[in-house]
Formats: sequence, C-alpha cells, structure tokens
Amino acid sequence: MMNKLAYLNAMLKKLITLFDNKGFDLSDIKENIDINCLDIDKKMKCDGYHQLTQNNNFDLNRKNNYRYYPNRNIHKIVIDSKIDNGIRAAETLIHELCHAVQYELYGDDCRPHGKEFKAIASSVGLDTRISCTPALPSLEAQIEEWEGELGTYPHPSLMSAGIKASEKNKIWEGVVEIFFNLCGLLWLVVMFASVVIITASIIEYFFPIS
Repeated sequence: MMNKLAYLNAMLKKLITLFDNKGFDLSDIKENIDINCLDIDKKMKCDGYHQLTQNNNFDLNRKNNYRYYPNRNIHKIVIDSKIDNGIRAAETLIHELCHAVQYELYGDDCRPHGKEFKAIASSVGLDTRISCTPALPSLEAQIEEWEGELGTYPHPSLMSAGIKASEKNKIWEGVVEIFFNLCGLLWLVVMFASVVIITASIIEYFFPIS
C-alpha cells in the first residue's frame, strides 16, 4: 500500500494530463512541483497551500555534465495529512496546482483567489462558487476513476488494518516456527529412545542375565 505522499505524486501525473487537456501546459513546471503531506495547523483553516520558493543549484545533465540553474522557481504544494478522503485530497491538489498555473501566467499581479484563479479552477472542473472549491460532478467522476486505478487513499483505518494484518502474519510465523521446533525436539526424543532400546536389547542378547 502506498503512503499518502506516494499517492499524491501518482495522482499528480494524472492531473498533469487533466490540465494539459484543458489548455494549461505544465510540462515546463512539472519537474519543479514539490508535493508535501504535512499536518497543517487548524488555525490556518485550509486543507492545503501553495508556496513559491527559489532553488539555486546544480543539476546533473548527461550532455553538459553539471549545469547551473539560477533562481529556479519551486512550486511547493502542501496537502494536510489529516485528510482521509481521496476525493478531497485530489480536489485540494488540483486547487493548489491552479495557484501554480496562475503564478506562471500572471506572476504576482493578481489576487490569490481572484478572477484569474477562478477562471483556471473552473476550466479544470472545480466549483469556484464555494471557497473550498469542490470538484464538479464530471471531475469528481474522473477522480473516482483515477482512484480506482491508484487504489484507496491511505487513511488511519487502512493503515491500522495493514499493521494488524502484519502482526497476524508475524504471530502465525511464530506459531509455525514453534511447531517445527517441537517436531524437531520430538524426533530427537524418539531417536534417543530408539537408541536406548536397541542398546538395551543388544546388551541383553550378548550378556543375558542368569
């Protein structure tokens, strides 16, 4: 079973296609999207957020050996680890990707949830009439289809079920090991008893007691 971060990164690949089909090409920024699954303070009253950071570094390039990329924009997207619903996790990820697209198109020259953001979010299937921007029915159906391919979004009950199953397996492994150890011990006892009986019979045959 994937953990939440692995699941979100797998979902990101599906969403890149979604945005591309709606006219928003993410090919230039998809390598610079950094997804994080963290516990967001309830005081922030959000399920996720987008943060633009810069990363000045050298990247390995096969043709040019090490190549310098100055002031690379990293779109850090944080999804609340408390989310235990795959639909809501995907909706939040799409919402934050809309912020990344908005920045690439308009920079800092517009409001975070202004008309530019709403136009992007509406285009990909979010309901911008509600502040949490849930998925409209068609997008929700698509997310459910993707979830069928990726599996159920990891949440505490599933994780605990996995742990319980693992614990049961360990218990059975211990029982089997004890069983085979007892069988081995029983075999040694039988062999020892057989040797004793055979030895006693030989002694009695050659040295009969008168």
